Amino acid sequence: MKRRPSIGIAALLVLLIGASACMASGEKAAVQTISPRQFKALLDGHQDDPDVVLLDVRTPKEFEDGHIQRALLLDYYSSDYVERLKALDRNKTYLVYCRSGNRSGKSLAIFEKLGFRRVYNMDTGVIGWSREKYPLVR
Repeated sequence: MKRRPSIGIAALLVLLIGASACMASGEKAAVQTISPRQFKALLDGHQDDPDVVLLDVRTPKEFEDGHIQRALLLDYYSSDYVERLKALDRNKTYLVYCRSGNRSGKSLAIFEKLGFRRVYNMDTGVIGWSREKYPLVR
């Protein structure tokens, strides 16, 4: 008996195709929240792409306790957080996460207000990432 792909896999494929098309064509894409699986698929699909930046918006202590490989730390609680966001290239694609999705979710409004073109927030943060048994670097 043939198995059909689940709706989850079909939705993931649509997201990846759409994200890749937006990244390739330079079209404006909406700032959006995605699942840890979708987040990892985007990361894996753009491993060597210098225009895709992984941002961890947790504290330095949280970052030291374990972060996603290649992540750059940009502490949400730092006094210059918004200034540091303003210094980033708005034409790059940003994959943003925190511990639970709260700080990175709040960051989406800031990214959007600053005119960033493509930002993806992992909805359940490192908690969801770990729940999927994806690796963290310590």
